[in-house]
Amino acid sequence: MKSKSILLTLILSFCFVPWCMAQTGGAKSFENFKSIPVLQEGRIKPLDTFARDLLLQFSGKDYYGNSSAARWLAKLLFTPLNAVHDKVFLINDPEIAVALDIKPERSRLYSFAELKDAFPKLEQLKEAAGNIDERQRSLVENEIIRVANNAELYIDFSEEFLWVYPDADFTVTSQEIKRQLGLPPQQNQFSFYDVALKAGKIRALIMDLKDKNPAQISASQQELMVVVNNMLRWTKNYQNLPFLVVPAAGSNDWLSPWDAIAQNFSDGQTRKLIGLWYRMAAAYNEGNFISFDMSAQAYGDAVKDGLDPHQAKIVGKFPLELIYNATMPFMWAKIFYILAFVFFVISFVSPRRFWYWLGLSSVIAGFIPHTFGLLMRIIIMARPPVTNLYETFIFVGFITVLLGLGIEYFNRQWLGIVTSAICGTILLFIAGRYSAEGDTLKMLVAVLNSNFWLATHVTTITMGYGATCVTGILGHIWLIQAALGRKQAVLDNTYKTTLGIMGVALTLTFLGTNLGGIWADQSWGRFWGWDPKENGALMIVLWLAILFHAKYAQMIGPLGLAVGSVIAMMVVMWAWFGVNLLSIGLHSYGFTSGIANALIAYAIFEIVFLLVLTPLALRRK
Repeated sequence: MKSKSILLTLILSFCFVPWCMAQTGGAKSFENFKSIPVLQEGRIKPLDTFARDLLLQFSGKDYYGNSSAARWLAKLLFTPLNAVHDKVFLINDPEIAVALDIKPERSRLYSFAELKDAFPKLEQLKEAAGNIDERQRSLVENEIIRVANNAELYIDFSEEFLWVYPDADFTVTSQEIKRQLGLPPQQNQFSFYDVALKAGKIRALIMDLKDKNPAQISASQQELMVVVNNMLRWTKNYQNLPFLVVPAAGSNDWLSPWDAIAQNFSDGQTRKLIGLWYRMAAAYNEGNFISFDMSAQAYGDAVKDGLDPHQAKIVGKFPLELIYNATMPFMWAKIFYILAFVFFVISFVSPRRFWYWLGLSSVIAGFIPHTFGLLMRIIIMARPPVTNLYETFIFVGFITVLLGLGIEYFNRQWLGIVTSAICGTILLFIAGRYSAEGDTLKMLVAVLNSNFWLATHVTTITMGYGATCVTGILGHIWLIQAALGRKQAVLDNTYKTTLGIMGVALTLTFLGTNLGGIWADQSWGRFWGWDPKENGALMIVLWLAILFHAKYAQMIGPLGLAVGSVIAMMVVMWAWFGVNLLSIGLHSYGFTSGIANALIAYAIFEIVFLLVLTPLALRRK
């Protein structure tokens, strides 16, 4: 009963804490601002996701200090001068900072104020690095390009709402012109937006000047001409900015506020949306967060009213995506998997059943957010969660933990708990490396755009990867147990479990490889083309089949099977994404940036492991 209470407490602790985090409300929570739709890289996403990805791209984190990414983005958009000292530019190599005459920081984070004086030198370095073939660039040269691109993007966002604020370029002192345009007589400086609202009247006044000689144009009319020329210059300078939040009237395109004013301001819906952005910016500057929140809500409602059914369906899933962002399910899963392994280690010095139940409870408590995280991603994107490396690591982690729980159900001697904890932790950590590259809910590349085959071939072969990884971990465990001189009954149990999971792995990889051939026949007109990715999948099937044949032919025993299982996991790593490093073949659609060194390090580790443990297992078994 006590063990069950602990289990229930752990599970509720996951469910309650993240839910509370996701439900914080109030005007200053920016919840309505976070829900504003933004178009980026072909996907309509909530501004919260957009802001997290942007800040992650800049600083390597999806938050700034105690502020959410959305709150920080609001500061950059509406009060850019207040953001110039925020240290959001990550420069990984201190030599780059030195080259830019900036004092290196231990945090590796720098502010726009520190970078702005170094822009000319940074652009020169970027140009020099850009002239080098991408495959020949060093890490430093790629880092220079990344930092320079981020600095340019930062400037773009700092200019997104300059049209809101009065500027000397839009000075009108003539009372006559102000009267004709309907501008406040006591005000002399106006914003781009103020003047744009009077575009019809300005056009009529300019037409009257069309046939006049320069000598006939009065000083007040010349002042108006200067304002018009400045408007044209600003429109040209601030076009094609990246904050695409205004749906274009009569098309599926989305525009930045600047382009919406320049191209569609005569449209009533566009003018309404721009007006709401103006109110948001004004309220933010005044510190009136109630008005800001109400304007953000009104803007979100107005955008939804103008969307087509497909886009409206996407926006309808925003609340779920915001919960996904706020609860961080995979972080919680990782924490609980680590705890499970910690409890396993503690059980060696305090071998009470209490630690076993804590370990099992932790794995289950981690599996719950892991499952819900996957389900949320499936619902949000309406596709199986296997379309990029981040998702495949998350999904394979889910499969390995599920298999581990199945092992523990029949075993109940820590074997499944340890397998789940190790696999879940490692795979979620690796997935985290890919989440740092930006949005993990991207649109599909064309070659993967088939939900049927994603749900059959890709899901099946990925489940085969997961089962083979579990087999490999069990092989590691058997070798360690044999080297430590564990009882024969323990070794036999691990051996039989390894053999059973290997059967599952062989079945899934064989089925997945055949389904891939059918997809290839439908897409490319051939079942098999000896493509590197196809060869990698075949390698897994052949290696597992070899192990089974060798076992049943009595060519290898438990030791050989354990060593073969470890090698099988190495084969999976090569087939999974290592073949993409060759950059050839129809399956070479990315997913592998910067992993060559990690693969080499992993291979070296496994070779050393086998060289050390195999002789010990032979001697002490």
